[in-house]
Amino acid sequence: MAAKYTFSSEEMTGHETQAPSDVRQPPKRGGGLLWVVVVLVALAVAAGVWWALRRDGAPSGGQDAGAGNGQEEKQVRVGERPAVAEEQVAAYLTPSAAEVEQLYGYVVNAPFVAENLQYRERLKSTAFVYVATNDVVNAYSGRRVVENDGGEKGLAFHIVFMGGAARYARLVGLAAALQDAGHKDMLKRFVAAMPRSFCGRCNEDECKKFIAENGLAEAIADASIRQRALSYSSGTIVSVLAHECGHQALGHLLAFSEKQNLEIDRNQEREADSFASSVISACPFGEYIFAGTLFWHYAVAMQSDGQTDAGNNHPLSRERFENFVRANSDKAAAMGIVLDK
Repeated sequence: MAAKYTFSSEEMTGHETQAPSDVRQPPKRGGGLLWVVVVLVALAVAAGVWWALRRDGAPSGGQDAGAGNGQEEKQVRVGERPAVAEEQVAAYLTPSAAEVEQLYGYVVNAPFVAENLQYRERLKSTAFVYVATNDVVNAYSGRRVVENDGGEKGLAFHIVFMGGAARYARLVGLAAALQDAGHKDMLKRFVAAMPRSFCGRCNEDECKKFIAENGLAEAIADASIRQRALSYSSGTIVSVLAHECGHQALGHLLAFSEKQNLEIDRNQEREADSFASSVISACPFGEYIFAGTLFWHYAVAMQSDGQTDAGNNHPLSRERFENFVRANSDKAAAMGIVLDK
């Protein structure tokens, strides 16, 4: 039977490992009374399980309660906790190195990059590192001074992608997939329910807790939901990696200075965003990459209230989200995201 998802909260406003089957041998002939007893016990147990599932899976009336007291429940429940292996949830939350490296390969081999000799050469000499154990929601481009055997110094460039960013992308991808499946305004509700700390650090244990408390493991166990969620989150990761590749391809690290100039830095961030948009437009799975990028910017902007520290070298999160929506207004509107005039 297909999983049936229910909700216990009102609309938010704001930011397969299967267990081995229990195979039982049929009773031998001659044990008629025992067989009757076994059947009756089995029926009683089945009835009890059915009643428990019916009770736990039914809507809890949270909509009526919330409407009465004017308070919003920060829940995104889509089902009660099923018997889903913890390994399956963990595998969903943290992509493997092979998965992330494949997504990086999509970027560096994208037509927009391949057709530009300078871009190709700069990214070819850039090392890529995925640190799955780092919980920070971040990716960055960097450089370091290296010295060869002859004592000559030069620059080595690298891009680092952290596990926290991968997990945040997985959560956003799950929200997008559920919204696709017909759960209205799931992205808004998801972002409202997620702890604000998630947009800074995304620890696997905390993510598992969030998933368990909101009954989301059932969605991950649903093959169709999970596959769509993986596609959206992969699109998000491609977008983030394309942004960092933009810094390297455009030579931003060549003239890097320890002395910060916020306006130059923010303009370079905008240029990297533009580079990423050009890469995305020519990548396979463009629908998922676009949507993943849109949802990522939306989630970060809403969780941070569109604010940033005065010394931050990135443009405001809300500005980046709005720029992306304006540049793709028709696609964004089709997903129900329209900017206020």
